[in-house]
Amino acid sequence: MDEQLRAPSAPPAAPYVPPVQAPPPAGDLVQPSGPGTQMLDPVRAERDRTQAGHLAQAAAQAGQAAQIAAQAAQVAQAAAQAAAVRVAGAAGVASRHTVAGAKRAASSVGRFFIGIGYFWRGFAMFVRTPALWFWVLLPVVLTALCLLSVEKGVSAFINLAVDWLLGFVASWPSALRWALGWVMRWAAEAAFHLLVTALTVPVTMFFGAFFLPFMTRGVVRRTDGPDVVPPSWWRATGVCLRQTVVVTLVLHLGWLICLPLLLLPGFNLAVAFGVGLVFNGFLIGVLVLAVSMHHHGVRGAKQQLGFAWRHRAYVTGFGMMSLVALILPVLSLRFLVIVPIPEIFAAPGALLYLVTAPSALVGAVMLHRRMLAAATPAPVPPKVPPAPWADPRLGYGRGHVGSGHLQLPQGNVGP
Repeated sequence: MDEQLRAPSAPPAAPYVPPVQAPPPAGDLVQPSGPGTQMLDPVRAERDRTQAGHLAQAAAQAGQAAQIAAQAAQVAQAAAQAAAVRVAGAAGVASRHTVAGAKRAASSVGRFFIGIGYFWRGFAMFVRTPALWFWVLLPVVLTALCLLSVEKGVSAFINLAVDWLLGFVASWPSALRWALGWVMRWAAEAAFHLLVTALTVPVTMFFGAFFLPFMTRGVVRRTDGPDVVPPSWWRATGVCLRQTVVVTLVLHLGWLICLPLLLLPGFNLAVAFGVGLVFNGFLIGVLVLAVSMHHHGVRGAKQQLGFAWRHRAYVTGFGMMSLVALILPVLSLRFLVIVPIPEIFAAPGALLYLVTAPSALVGAVMLHRRMLAAATPAPVPPKVPPAPWADPRLGYGRGHVGSGHLQLPQGNVGP
């Protein structure tokens, strides 16, 4: 018994080694049967579920990012379209403004030359209307009588003054006294001639101011003007006298405007002369048009200036042409002031002024009427209801009415 226990009949068996199993494919949950794997399967399953959740969340985020990108692309496209529309609109507005500006500039240039032409229209009307000459000849006659009377009085006064002065040198030789008296008379008469030459235009304008209201009324009647009540004669004369003084100052001192411009850097004589000519032209236009504006009820200086500024292209062109025409006799008379010669040589300049000044006034009245017509809107014709036979819905026409057989429409009258 003991020997059987000590000597077994079979050798001992080898230890059990489990077979190697291939790992299950990813995503498949295998329930192993071994005791060591029962605790690892839930961890792996949880990890797989976590990874799957992360992948799903990433896919959802990628989808949202794609949607956001698509929306951003739509917004960018809409913004690009809106920008294109705005650019096109801005280009259209700019083009319209450019065209409108070009039209306004062309219109202003046209009005400027129309204003120049109205001076010559006034000149033509004045020359062809002898009835207007009467209101110019009267100031000429009064000016001539005034200057001749003053000349006779001044000559007599000069003779008395020279004789009185020669009395202090009665002891001198007669030849020396004669030479001294001739020199004093010549100097006094030359100074008087210079004064008369310089005062010819202002004196003529002074006397003409009393007759310009009648000329204005005559021009308004001849141009089929509106039926307006003219101002009283003495008020119109006061306006003409005021304008006479200002026009005289502008004609004699208007060149002083060019001097300050020459002090500015970049201004040369041509530019300064051009600016001065434009400014003085507008001022002369306002001053000449004031007589006609006062006749038509625009009697305040501020109202007259505002009306002239609204039509500044007309006024500037007319005033510049009037200034050039009026400055010629003034310059000729100023030349005669520099060269002491008899006043008879001032006659051409005075006659030229007597033609240009009334021409400017007549042209101003005609130009003011044009500006009034341009500022007044055209009347809208009233709507006249059509005659019953002109209605196409009715069954009778002009022939029925003319023949006296009115055919009333049968049935319903409809379109």
